[in-house]
Amino acid sequence: MSEPDEPTAIGDRTIAAPAAHAPAPLFTSREQRIVLWVTVGAVCWRWLTAVRSPLPSVDACRDLWLARRLAAVDPHALADALAEPLWALLLAAARLLPVDAFEAAQVLACLFGGLVVWPVAVAAERLRQGAGLPAAILALAAAGPVVSAGTGSAAALLALAMACCALCLQAGHWKLAALCFAVVLGGVADGVLHGATLAAPWHPAAEMRLGWGIAGVLALLSVLPPRPRRIAALWAVAAVMLAMSLAFAAGTRTLAAASAVVAVLAGVGLARLSVRLRDVLLCGAVLLEFYTAWQAVEPRSAVAERALGHHLARRLDAEQHVVGDLPRVLYFAGEAPVAIHGTDALVQQASRADVACVVLGPDASRQATLTATLAGRFVRLDLPHDLADMLAEQHVVVFGRR
Repeated sequence: MSEPDEPTAIGDRTIAAPAAHAPAPLFTSREQRIVLWVTVGAVCWRWLTAVRSPLPSVDACRDLWLARRLAAVDPHALADALAEPLWALLLAAARLLPVDAFEAAQVLACLFGGLVVWPVAVAAERLRQGAGLPAAILALAAAGPVVSAGTGSAAALLALAMACCALCLQAGHWKLAALCFAVVLGGVADGVLHGATLAAPWHPAAEMRLGWGIAGVLALLSVLPPRPRRIAALWAVAAVMLAMSLAFAAGTRTLAAASAVVAVLAGVGLARLSVRLRDVLLCGAVLLEFYTAWQAVEPRSAVAERALGHHLARRLDAEQHVVGDLPRVLYFAGEAPVAIHGTDALVQQASRADVACVVLGPDASRQATLTATLAGRFVRLDLPHDLADMLAEQHVVVFGRR
């Protein structure tokens, strides 16, 4: 039996013998610096889109509303946040600082979105050597998570939980992986429970393009042999998230959360290609994702919804309420951001004695039957000229009770 290596004395120095069977590091020092800078770049790119985003996303409005209630120590707020309370609790804590709630949500979302890069890179590198850097770059550029972070959505936190789930699966920490996946499922459940009243009509092709983008196509390369042994778990996770999105029309939030796993699979698929082909595909994917994210940011004219909400909040008494199909207007007016869709539902809610205003978005305002029915009890509300011009450009109509 061979004896273990002993330290060797040379002059006044003692050089320790190399440790036997020392695990090789996943990344070289140069690769570690690259991943670090990609992480910083991911935060900065998300913040750049956040600066251009005029309003919170529709799903972020509900989180901001819950955070407002939690900050006011409303005991019933937690009952509404049971499916996914983490983001609302973080925003409620941020409201204690002298900052705007929406800006706090943007800062947190950009930070969490950037931190996704590191676990994605480590998980991909564990699966296949050389997959970490492509996966990190795809996580940086993914259009859906970038746009969601800019609007203060909880998708950034869910994506970080999903990235940690992928890393735990590759490290064999099954209980931690299950815990992270449960956090993501809580966010999906929240979207399913409230998506029917908050979200606009869902278009699967557009949502897939924004949520997963080019990484979803490149992830198919991971199916080709040779395949890593533990990659099947990631395929199962991605399939579950996709199935839930299609079945419940959960929207971009669910797909953006699952984009971390898709980036890992895409990085593994790219790592099996030649370096030249991999770099060409990666550059093309990044440019297209950057363009998609830049174009997906809402125009500045959308700020009319916030201006209208603030105007109504100043105009109405505490006992008077606003209903409509635009959740963000309701949120800024001080109402719960629960939009009402459908002619019958809108008419029924507008018939309540405490409803003073009805706000109709572009789709509802074009329904002649709806506007004619409301005309019996409501008239077009007189608004300041600048606000009226902004709303006309957005095709938003506001009725006030006679």
